[in-house]
Amino acid sequence: MAAAQETKRPRRPSRPRARKAKKPSSGICFTIMPFGGWLDDYYLEVYVPAIKAAGLAPHRADDLFRPSTIVNDIWDYTKKARVLLADLTGKNPNVFYELGLAHALAKPAILLAESMDDIPFDLRSLRIIVYDKNAHDWGATLRTKITAAIREVLNSPAAAVLPAFLNVSPAQAGTTVTPQQKELLEIRQDLDLLKREVGGEVGSLGIDRRTDIGPLEARRLIAHLVRRGASPELIVRRLRPLGPPADWIESTISELKKNKRLLYRLLREGRP
Repeated sequence: MAAAQETKRPRRPSRPRARKAKKPSSGICFTIMPFGGWLDDYYLEVYVPAIKAAGLAPHRADDLFRPSTIVNDIWDYTKKARVLLADLTGKNPNVFYELGLAHALAKPAILLAESMDDIPFDLRSLRIIVYDKNAHDWGATLRTKITAAIREVLNSPAAAVLPAFLNVSPAQAGTTVTPQQKELLEIRQDLDLLKREVGGEVGSLGIDRRTDIGPLEARRLIAHLVRRGASPELIVRRLRPLGPPADWIESTISELKKNKRLLYRLLREGRP
């Protein structure tokens, strides 16, 4: 009886097989996550081999043992990194602070969490990998997803940056795009977010390829765009290809601008 009452501990991730040859890394992947206990095992046994398999060098803030302030080290790693991996499980405030630094530099970020509840609404349009430590072979599955996500981001880094932080001038440092590319990325991220909020989580590399959406989905997408300050002309241009009539879109925009309570209710509804 006593054995049956023991607390079930999460499965330890299976250890990766040794690789025959090492390839030189093509940059840094900086992982931001809490330290200590099982989290350190997850980093060493899951995140590190996944990052190496994608051709990058894994680093975490506790890799450094210098007398300087840790914020300086985090800032230095963030500037050097080609991609950031952020585990938001538990909503650790230090992790969110470090992710904010990455956003300020327009660095591509891949988010991980045990539950979508750990992901703030404003970040749900980014790449998100949700994992379950109690699932069979969860470590191997997560390694595969991380490696695939990193490779995808390296091919298209701007897609993993919130459009508000993208530079549109080639003379500026950081990830740069043309104004047209930025608008297309905003549309894609808005649609990815909408699918997560209305129809459940999309895979981290999935793209919404539907041509039509229903009225409720359209209203939630309009609410999201209104909250971001998009012009009525831009909102109509984005939603018309998805089915809603232009006059209905314009009427909904006017209604949401007048009724803030309805606007925020639509933004909150339908979360996983």
